[in-house]
Amino acid sequence: MSGAHAENGSRMARALRASGLPRRWAARYPALAGPLASARAAAHVSGTLERLPRSYRFGAEVALRTAGLALRVAGPVPAGSSAPAGHDRLSRLPGFGRFLDLIDALALYGALDGERDS
Repeated sequence: MSGAHAENGSRMARALRASGLPRRWAARYPALAGPLASARAAAHVSGTLERLPRSYRFGAEVALRTAGLALRVAGPVPAGSSAPAGHDRLSRLPGFGRFLDLIDALALYGALDGERDS
C-alpha cells in the first residue's frame, strides 16, 4: 500500500468511519477483521475516493453518509449476522448494491495488496 493515502482526518475518512463499512468488512471477510488489515483497507478506500473528480467525490461521500444513517436506523447487529442489517437493506437498492460491492473490492485490495501468502 502506498503511503500517499488520505489522512485519517480527511472528510472521506470520517465519512467512511461513520458509514460503518469497516464493521461490514470485518463481518463478511475474515481477512479484514484484524486491526492492521482494517486500517489498510480504510486508508486505501478513503485515499482512492479522495482522488475522484469533485462531483464523484461528493457523490461517494453522500453515499457513505447514507450507509451510516441506514446502519443507525437499522439498530444493532444481530448475533451471528454476516453484515449489519442496514447495509443488507441498502445493498438491495438499485445502484447502491453496486457501490457497496465496489467499496468492498477496494477494501480487500487495499488490505491484502502486498501481503505475502504464509
